Amino acid sequence: MSATVYVGLGSNEGDRESHLVAALAAMSCIDAVSVLGCSSLYDSAPVGPAQPRFLNAVVALECDLTPQRLLCILQRIEQDLGRRRMQRWGPRTIDLDILLWDEEDHSVVADANLQVPHLELHKRRFALEPLAELAPDARHPVLGVTVQELLAKLAPQDVRKREALFWPDMGARFPVHEL
Repeated sequence: MSATVYVGLGSNEGDRESHLVAALAAMSCIDAVSVLGCSSLYDSAPVGPAQPRFLNAVVALECDLTPQRLLCILQRIEQDLGRRRMQRWGPRTIDLDILLWDEEDHSVVADANLQVPHLELHKRRFALEPLAELAPDARHPVLGVTVQELLAKLAPQDVRKREALFWPDMGARFPVHEL
């Protein structure tokens, strides 16, 4: 059964936008996954140790995989794009996080390797702003409120929309693996 899955993307090393575009292209090539749309880009202050600013976005996927299988593939994409897990919340070329899984059987996942919805989603404007572009009425399955309501309750954070050079517009046609 197909589910709509929202994946957060972030990068704060090197050419941040190119890393996001490469990750989007890789996701568009996954069997049993279709890219439905993508948010605008957002520039944000880092969470954790001092490091460069992040560039963030959210992608909506139609997915016929299990959450654990998609996670494995996303982690492989991170590795292929140069991510090295050296420091918790440290700098990274690419970070891919499953934020929400909009399908009843998998709307909440709690195991050692994966938490859906993302445990920090409701605290992070850099994830909620782009998610609200794609799915303002999507409900957080644990808190029982919409993405837009979560965003409205959140204190201001250093997050701002940024113009894209290569990132596709929200209305772009997919697949994007030709980028």
